[in-house]
Amino acid sequence: MMQVVILHHRLKGSDGLRDLIATTEKLLEPFPCRPPSAFTPWFLHSSAQCPLPIRPAKRAPVINAAAAVKRSWSVLASKDVHQVSPSLSKRFRCTVSVHALHPRQRSKWVISRHNCGATRDIEQVWRALSSAARHAGLPTCNANIQRERAEIWVFCDVAYSEQVGHFLKEHLQLSGSIRLCVHKLGEIFSL
Repeated sequence: MMQVVILHHRLKGSDGLRDLIATTEKLLEPFPCRPPSAFTPWFLHSSAQCPLPIRPAKRAPVINAAAAVKRSWSVLASKDVHQVSPSLSKRFRCTVSVHALHPRQRSKWVISRHNCGATRDIEQVWRALSSAARHAGLPTCNANIQRERAEIWVFCDVAYSEQVGHFLKEHLQLSGSIRLCVHKLGEIFSL
């Protein structure tokens, strides 16, 4: 059991410090002074044949350059968006007002297998999109690939949805129409 000793003493001049040290030593004499016990590990010694229990069962994953192709990308823009830009089409502004969407609400463009065309697959479109996103500076966007569905989802704020959709169609040379979806409403727009 540890005991705490508090000593209150008023210092008087330079000799006061010597008196304080001497008084403290006299007061601490009755208390035993024991060195701490030596540390003994709770696990077996490392020379034993069995592995230590704190060693993980699996090796740590190796992250290589081919892993950046499978990951999502993100591009952020300034945070001064308050309303839908008047440069957007009348049809899109009408859709936004009908559904009472906030400009900061997230929406997603869905690029599916049929948008890739006959000569490309979804993986090739994903690589092209990842490369383009690094250089284009798409506002408020992030994307991921849904391999089990063979779809790419590109998320963005409603305020930038039409701009992002046109970029996707033109830069990636997508065929057919891509769909814009909003949570709980489903598909609300297509290009």
